[in-house]
This record gives sequence, C-alpha cells and structure tokens, in this order.
Amino acid sequence: MISTNCWSDISETHTPIPFGEMETPLPGEEAPDDFVPTPGGGSYRGNVHEASVENPWPPIESTSTVLKSGDNAINVQYRDHIETKAGETRNNIIIITRQGTPLFDSRLDLYSVDIPAGIQLTYNRGAGPPGSLGAVLMIKISPDVALDQYQVEIGLEINETDYGTIICTIEVVEE
Repeated sequence: MISTNCWSDISETHTPIPFGEMETPLPGEEAPDDFVPTPGGGSYRGNVHEASVENPWPPIESTSTVLKSGDNAINVQYRDHIETKAGETRNNIIIITRQGTPLFDSRLDLYSVDIPAGIQLTYNRGAGPPGSLGAVLMIKISPDVALDQYQVEIGLEINETDYGTIICTIEVVEE
C-alpha cells in the first residue's frame, strides 16, 4: 500500500482588509485620486471633467488584468503604481467585470498578503458601474515610512471564491 501526504505551502497569510469610511477632503485638500460619485459609477477626481471648465487635475491611469480563465474569468481594472508622500492616504478604485455575465448580487471581499509595515489598508464598496463589482481601496501611508517602493498584494474574493491577487507598487517619494 502506497501512502502519499500532500502538504500545502502556507507561506502566505491572507489578512481580511476591513471596511472603512471614505474621508471627504476639506476644501483645498482635494487630490486627483479622490473618489467622486458619478452617474456611471465612481471615478477619480482627476478623471471627472465639467463641460467648458479646464480640469486642474492630472488624469489617473489604470491598468487591466484578467484573473482565472474560461467562464470564471474576471477583468480587474485598478492602479498598479501609486506615487505618494509619507503621511498621505491614496485611493485605488478596483472595478471587476465578467464577460457576458453581470455581477449583480455578488459579494466582493478583499484581503492582503504580507503588507509592509507602515501601510494600512481599508476599503469601501460601491465603486463600479451597474453590473460590475467595485471597491475603493484606501491606502494610508504612515508619516515615518521610508522613501522606497513597496509591493502591496491585494486578494479578491467573489462570493467566497478566491480569484487570486493583484499587485500595486506604492512609491513613497519626497515632499
């Protein structure tokens, strides 16, 4: 009789990212990556344009990636690189869609994997257009974080199914 043991490599610690309230910036403290509700779903302040008014904000670029395959494949739009100063909070709008199948009545939960010291994550739901799932990931950088690049690994669970992770590089720059 042959016996085999399967050991799973549990080198990753999945830490649920807690729900948090979005802070409303005071006048004069707005940032291009502030979350702004719009009729088609939320957007970054820098990407919302008022007719006949010059936009004072630089646009916020997002990237897209596909997680899983076949009928389970999802498209994830998010920021993969964020530049910030220590002591600031940056927002990363995560929007998830599925080809041919709207994600109505689905639940999105986020987790982190080995977040660097001095970086705190919370999120709020409701960022995507109808039929999608969305979240605003709020990334709070401690004032004493050293100037450097930090990898932040964010996991996505939809209806308790783990879809894997996306990577966002946080670059802490001088004031």
